[in-house]
Amino acid sequence: MDVKINKETENKLLNRKEIVFTVSSKGKTPDKEDLKVEVCKKLNLSPDLTVVVKINSLYGSSENEVLVHTYATKEAMGVEKKYLFARTAKKAEKSAKAAAAAKPAEEAAAPKEEKAAE
Repeated sequence: MDVKINKETENKLLNRKEIVFTVSSKGKTPDKEDLKVEVCKKLNLSPDLTVVVKINSLYGSSENEVLVHTYATKEAMGVEKKYLFARTAKKAEKSAKAAAAAKPAEEAAAPKEEKAAE
């Protein structure tokens, strides 16, 4: 994943930075969590204080334009729209359920392998 910063604006009224960047990737559009981690690594930001607002896939190319808001404090994040946090929480909950469902299937397969070895 190649990240290129296009625009970085400081919004002093809302105590945040608004960052627009372009991501080149192969295959499908990257997850919001993956994008947040990448931009936080590149700019030395805290993932807890960063929100991916919008991902815009550019037609006919493998590039995506992404808008991220990063805040100075947790309290400043109160101005952000609540549905952005709900989306992230719902997706994390789904992945946790999928991991929990896969775990019993793996455990059930393990005793069969042991019986075959005996």
